[in-house]
Amino acid sequence: MYAVVNHLHLNIPVDQLRPGTVEEAIPLLASMPGFLDFYLVKVADDRATILLFWDSAANAENGAKTFGPTWFARNIAPYLAGPQERSVGEVLARR
Repeated sequence: MYAVVNHLHLNIPVDQLRPGTVEEAIPLLASMPGFLDFYLVKVADDRATILLFWDSAANAENGAKTFGPTWFARNIAPYLAGPQERSVGEVLARR
Protein backbone atom coordinates (compact mmCIF):
# COMPACT_ATOMS: atom_id res chain seq x y z
CA MET A 1 0.00 0.00 0.00
CA TYR A 2 1.17 3.54 -0.79
CA ALA A 3 0.26 6.80 0.90
CA VAL A 4 0.21 10.27 -0.61
CA VAL A 5 0.26 13.08 1.95
CA ASN A 6 -0.44 16.67 0.96
CA HIS A 7 -0.05 19.55 3.41
CA LEU A 8 -2.02 22.57 2.25
CA HIS A 9 -2.03 26.20 3.38
CA LEU A 10 -5.21 27.83 2.07
CA ASN A 11 -6.56 31.35 1.66
CA ILE A 12 -10.10 30.11 2.43
CA PRO A 13 -11.46 28.19 5.41
CA VAL A 14 -10.79 24.45 5.13
CA ASP A 15 -14.47 23.79 5.84
CA GLN A 16 -15.33 25.20 2.40
CA LEU A 17 -13.55 22.25 0.77
CA ARG A 18 -15.75 19.64 2.42
CA PRO A 19 -18.84 19.68 0.16
CA GLY A 20 -16.93 19.39 -3.12
CA THR A 21 -14.62 16.80 -1.63
CA VAL A 22 -17.49 14.60 -0.46
CA GLU A 23 -19.69 15.07 -3.54
CA GLU A 24 -17.06 15.09 -6.31
CA ALA A 25 -13.48 14.27 -5.30
CA ILE A 26 -14.07 11.07 -3.37
CA PRO A 27 -16.37 9.51 -6.00
CA LEU A 28 -13.87 10.44 -8.73
CA LEU A 29 -10.99 8.89 -6.81
CA ALA A 30 -13.06 5.81 -5.97
CA SER A 31 -13.49 5.17 -9.70
CA MET A 32 -9.72 4.99 -10.24
CA PRO A 33 -7.84 1.66 -10.30
CA GLY A 34 -6.12 0.86 -7.04
CA PHE A 35 -7.68 3.63 -4.97
CA LEU A 36 -8.19 2.57 -1.34
CA ASP A 37 -9.04 5.55 0.86
CA PHE A 38 -9.08 9.34 1.27
CA TYR A 39 -9.00 11.64 4.30
CA LEU A 40 -9.33 15.42 4.47
CA VAL A 41 -7.96 16.56 7.84
CA LYS A 42 -8.53 20.07 9.18
CA VAL A 43 -5.30 21.05 10.92
CA ALA A 44 -6.25 24.72 11.40
CA ASP A 45 -8.90 27.00 9.92
CA ASP A 46 -6.64 27.62 6.91
CA ARG A 47 -4.54 24.43 6.87
CA ALA A 48 -5.45 20.93 5.75
CA THR A 49 -3.76 17.61 5.26
CA ILE A 50 -5.01 15.26 2.58
CA LEU A 51 -4.15 11.57 2.87
CA LEU A 52 -4.72 9.24 -0.08
CA PHE A 53 -4.07 5.51 -0.05
CA TRP A 54 -3.42 3.34 -3.10
CA ASP A 55 -2.67 -0.33 -3.61
CA SER A 56 0.56 0.31 -5.54
CA ALA A 57 3.05 3.03 -6.43
CA ALA A 58 1.99 2.83 -10.08
CA ASN A 59 -1.67 3.42 -9.25
CA ALA A 60 -0.74 6.28 -6.91
CA GLU A 61 1.24 7.89 -9.72
CA ASN A 62 -1.56 7.37 -12.24
CA GLY A 63 -4.09 8.76 -9.78
CA ALA A 64 -1.97 11.88 -9.30
CA LYS A 65 -1.68 12.33 -13.08
CA THR A 66 -5.46 12.16 -13.40
CA PHE A 67 -6.69 13.87 -10.24
CA GLY A 68 -4.03 16.59 -9.90
CA PRO A 69 -4.46 18.40 -13.23
CA THR A 70 -8.25 18.07 -13.16
CA TRP A 71 -10.30 18.22 -9.96
CA PHE A 72 -7.47 19.35 -7.67
CA ALA A 73 -6.38 22.05 -10.14
CA ARG A 74 -9.91 23.44 -10.35
CA ASN A 75 -11.09 23.06 -6.77
CA ILE A 76 -8.09 23.36 -4.47
CA ALA A 77 -5.10 24.86 -6.29
CA PRO A 78 -6.77 28.30 -6.75
CA TYR A 79 -7.07 28.56 -2.97
CA LEU A 80 -3.50 27.67 -2.05
CA ALA A 81 -1.82 30.40 -0.01
CA GLY A 82 1.58 28.81 -0.52
CA PRO A 83 3.19 25.78 -2.11
CA GLN A 84 1.80 22.41 -1.14
CA GLU A 85 4.09 19.93 0.55
CA ARG A 86 3.62 16.48 -0.96
CA SER A 87 5.12 13.19 0.17
CA VAL A 88 4.61 9.72 -1.27
CA GLY A 89 5.75 6.50 0.30
CA GLU A 90 5.13 2.86 0.98
CA VAL A 91 3.05 2.09 4.06
CA LEU A 92 5.16 -0.22 6.22
CA ALA A 93 2.74 -0.86 9.07
CA ARG A 94 -0.93 -0.48 9.73
CA ARG A 95 -3.61 -1.82 12.00
